Amino acid sequence: MLVESLPEFFIVNLGVFGLIITGFLVEKHYVSRPAMFANGIALNVYVYEILFPPEWLLLYADLGLIVSGVAILSYATEAKLPEGYYNFIWYTYSSIIVGGVILFTLLG
Repeated sequence: MLVESLPEFFIVNLGVFGLIITGFLVEKHYVSRPAMFANGIALNVYVYEILFPPEWLLLYADLGLIVSGVAILSYATEAKLPEGYYNFIWYTYSSIIVGGVILFTLLG
């Protein structure tokens, strides 16, 4: 099986990396609400698998779940969110940021 040739930490987190890569490819000039939802879910799936996650990561994941829930709900109802919301998620929950946090905790 081809996946077995990958590093163990990548295999274990393949679903998380898949969601983040998909979100990254969708993000052109802003973080779309579906990409934000994928990032929030990926982050929470990752944190759920950690035995003893640091408190800051738990808080970041919890906030990400709330923010991503609002994003996908507004997308489903076609409601526009305030401009500040989009700026907030760009700097806090874009695929680059979430991926960086995951890699930081994996390697750190």
